[in-house]
Parts: sequence; structure tokens; C-alpha cells
Amino acid sequence: MRSGPLARSVLAGLVGLSLAGLPAVAAAQTANEAASAGKRWEEEFALWQKVSSGSDLAQYEGYLKQYPNGTFASMARLRIAELQASAKAKPAVTASDDAAAKAKAEEAAAAAKAEEAARKAAEAKKAEEAQKAAEAEKARADEAARKAAEAKKAEEDARKAAEAEAQAARLKAEEAAAAAQKLAEEKVAAEAKAKAEAAAAEKARAEEAARLKAEAEKKEAAARKQAEEQAAEAARLKAEAEAADKARAQEAARLKAEAEKKEAAARKQAEEQAAEAARLKAEAAAAADKAKVEEAARLKAEADRKKAEEAAAAQKARAEQEAAARREAEAKRIEAEKAAAAEKARIEQEAAAARKLAEEKAAELERLKAEAAKAAADAEAKAAEAARLAKEAEKRAAEAAAARKQAEDGAAAATSAAQGTGNAAADKAEAAKREEAAFQKAVLEGSEKAFRGYIAQYPNGRFVADARERLVGLAKATGPLDAAEAESKVTREPVVDPREAYLGRNTRVQAQRWLNALGYSTNGADGVFGPRSRSAIAAWQRSSGYRADGYLSRQQFRALRQAAQYAETRQYRQQRRYQRDRREYDVLEGPVDGYYDGPYYRDDGYYDDGGGVVIIPRY
Repeated sequence: MRSGPLARSVLAGLVGLSLAGLPAVAAAQTANEAASAGKRWEEEFALWQKVSSGSDLAQYEGYLKQYPNGTFASMARLRIAELQASAKAKPAVTASDDAAAKAKAEEAAAAAKAEEAARKAAEAKKAEEAQKAAEAEKARADEAARKAAEAKKAEEDARKAAEAEAQAARLKAEEAAAAAQKLAEEKVAAEAKAKAEAAAAEKARAEEAARLKAEAEKKEAAARKQAEEQAAEAARLKAEAEAADKARAQEAARLKAEAEKKEAAARKQAEEQAAEAARLKAEAAAAADKAKVEEAARLKAEADRKKAEEAAAAQKARAEQEAAARREAEAKRIEAEKAAAAEKARIEQEAAAARKLAEEKAAELERLKAEAAKAAADAEAKAAEAARLAKEAEKRAAEAAAARKQAEDGAAAATSAAQGTGNAAADKAEAAKREEAAFQKAVLEGSEKAFRGYIAQYPNGRFVADARERLVGLAKATGPLDAAEAESKVTREPVVDPREAYLGRNTRVQAQRWLNALGYSTNGADGVFGPRSRSAIAAWQRSSGYRADGYLSRQQFRALRQAAQYAETRQYRQQRRYQRDRREYDVLEGPVDGYYDGPYYRDDGYYDDGGGVVIIPRY
């Protein structure tokens, strides 16, 4: 029975060791595991308090059955061994021994209860600390997951060590129980020895308790240090997370500032582009208005010129009719009226052509709005042409006035002259018509040679001044020559009409090639629009529905190009089809009756390519 205090001391040391390692184990678990472990601990601790308060062997065995690997399992096994040993040694114990054992048991029970109370307070405090540590561990779940394996391993090692110590203690308790039984049998002889052993055991228990307490304090300090290290690690991770959040916030602010800056730059660029578009639109509108005004001025000048020509022609016809009425006989008068009617028809035709040209120009004006940049240069050329036409109209008006004066003078002379002078006036009118036809032919040809031929034929004609002015213009177009050199130099360069000012020499050559491809022969392609080229242009204009004046406008040039391209494509396709047919068939000439009687050699290697032969009658 003297082994009871020793067993209790060993049991208390094991409990202290087990409780000392509890914070380190709890600190290494995750939040969920800590919460469940705390609940299981509370249930196990409540059951152990209930079992350890008594000496019922069945309750200790029920505790081991429910918690075979529990915190107090080793203590429960020691208590069961102690109770079993006590039950075996009870019949051999005397009454005095029972009293002494009972006193010692009561003393040991009191000490055990005091130790148990202290232990329970420490366990409650440690359980509370473990609960707090488990709650704090929730925030460090990610970091604790990595160390969970190590903590579990440490716990397993501690549990194995505790089991090993419990096994040693159990063996020691069994040995103590055997010794107690032996001492009970030896009775008085072994009592002194038992007392000495009890004293030694008490001393050993005190030393063991001191050692276990020191180890527990050491383990508790290590657990506290580990908890502090974990708290420092959590603080470091938190600081790093806050620094990362701050860096992300700064980066987001920087990206937002850059986006706002780019948006402002894009907005500024869009505003500049809008301003530039408005400026270009205003310039285009101004150029279109300018071109419209200049075109209107040109059309007005041209209309004034046409009116002056019509007035001059009317005055001329009227003068001729009046002179013929006074000087000619009835037959001559009828002939003069026919000539006047023909002249009037020609003037009406020219007026209709002028109206048609004005309509074409009005339609072309809409297209010129889209070509404002090119219209400026064209407008300058047209303005120069309008000035020239206005000057020419003034000159024609002056010539018409002179002709009217001459006709009046002729009428006065005819009044005083005899009837025989009527034939001379008619001849003079015919000569004037021939002169005008010669000048118009020279204008249509547009070469310096033609104007010089007119001057040589009519040195004192009505259009000599105009012909000389055109020669000077031709000389200025070919080089810096004075008027004398211009009259003496003969060149082959044509007159550059303002309607064809956009055509260069290469472009004229291409236009002549296109006319030849369409079947309107120009007798070559040299870039000079002579009489033959003008005739070809007029023929193409007539077949295409344009006014046949012999001059190519921009619109007509494009239409000519499209027609020539279509003709070239069609000719190329026909040629390819012809070549393909030639590869498949040979064409031989046949007589008029549709039969071919000539030789046909197939052995000379010419028809070895697999082709056939077709005889076409009347080929």
C-alpha cells in the first residue's frame, strides 16, 4: 500500500508533462481543428473529473473504452493497476496496517485533491489560452497549414514519448505493487525497509516533480516563444500585404492618371481635327464660290460675244439684203436671200450649240464642286480665255460696225451707180464669204502654217489682225520670241485651246492611239492635233452623242479612255479565242462549191499535235 503516493506522484508528473505540451500542439493546429479539439477536450476533461473523484474500477475502464488514446489514458491505466493491486493485497493486511494505510491514503488523497485542484485551474487557464490561440489562429490559417504537418509530427512524437513514459511508469507501478505485496507478506521485517523506500520514493517524487516542472516551464517558454514568433510572422505578412495593397493602389492611381492624360490628348486631337476639317470645308466652299463666279463671268462674256456675233451677222445679212434689193435683179435678189437664209440657219445652229454648251457647263459645274483644288487652275485658264473672248467679241463688234459702215457706204454708192454694178457687189459678197471660210478653216486647223497661208492669200483681209494675234500667241507658246520673229518663224506646234489645256503631249499621243483603236484614223500618233485628228475626234463625238466640235473636254477624254479600254479588252479576248481555235482546228481555203481538192499532208509532222482540219467554203 506504500506504493500509492509514488504512483500518484508519477501520475501527476505525467499529467503536468502532458499539459505543458498542450499549448505548443494547439498553437500548431488550424482554426477548425483547434475548435473541435477544444470541444473534445472539454468533454474528456469533464468525464475525467467525474471518474477521478471516486475509486470505481468500472468508471476508469469506461473512460479508457471511450478515450483509449485520451489525455488521461495513462493515468487511468495506472489508477486501474493501483486499484487492482490494492484489491489483491487487502486480505493480508492487518487492522493496524489498514489504519495506517487509511491515514496515508487520506493524506495522499488530500494532497492529490490539492494537486488536482491546482492542476484543474492550470488546465482551465491553459484551455482558455488554447481557445484564444485557436481563435487567433484563424487569421493565420494559410501560414498555419504549412506548419500543421510539423506540429502534428511533434505531437505524435510527444504522444509516443508520453506513452513510453506511461509504460515505464506502469511497469514501475507494477513493480511497486509486487514489492508492496512482498512487503505485506514479510510484515514487520519489511516495514522499516518500506519506510525507507517510501522516504526515498518521496524524495524521488519531489525531484521528479521538480524536474518535470522545470521541463514544463521550459516547454511553456518555448511554446510562448513560438507563439510570439508566429505573431511576428503574422505581423510581417500583414505589413507585406498592406504594402502590396498600397503599391497596387499607387499603380491603379498611376494608370488612372495615364488614362486620363491619354483621354485628354485624344480629345484635344479630335478637336484639332474637327477644326482642320472645318477650315478645309470653308476653303473648299470659298474655292467653289470663286469658281462659280468665274464660270458665270466666262459664260456671260461668251454669251455677249455670241450676241455681238449674231448682231454683226444680222447687220451684215441686212446690209447684204438691202444692197441686193437695190443692185441686183430679181434672180440675184433671190440668190442673196437664199444665202442670207443659209447664214441665218448657220447662226441659229451656232446659237443652239452655244445653248447646249451652256447646259453642259451648268451640269459640269456640280462636278467641279468636288474638284475644288483643280478647279482653281482651270478657273484661271478659263478667266484668261474669257478675257480673250471678250476682247475678241469687242474686236468682232468693231469689225461688224466697220462692215455695217462699209455696207452703208456701198449702199450709198450703189444708189448712185448703175444697174451694172450689182454684179460686182455680189462678187464682193462671195469673196467675203470665201475669206471668212478660209479663216474659219485656219482656226479649225490651229497651226501657224494655216494662219500664214490665210495672211498670204488675204494680205488685206478682215481677219488679218486676228490671224497675226494668233500667230503671236503661238510664238509665245513655243518660246520667248518677239512679234517679228513670230511672224517670220514657221512651227508645227498646234494652237493650245483652253478647253484642252489639261492635255500634255503624251496625253495627246494616247488619245490618238485610242481613236485609232476605235477605228477613227488620225494618220499616226505624234501628239499634234491636226486636221485629221480633229476630224477623227469630231467623228467619235458625233457617234458618241456629243457636240462634234473637234475638241476634247475632260469628260469626253475619260469617256474615250473607257471606250478604248473596252475595245482593247474585246480585241484581246477575240485574239485569244482565235488562237485557241487555231490550236484545235486548221483552216484551209476551199473553192466556191464548198469542196477542197488540193493536197493535205499529214505525214510532214505539221499536224502531229492532235488538231483537226475544217474546210470553210467561200473563205
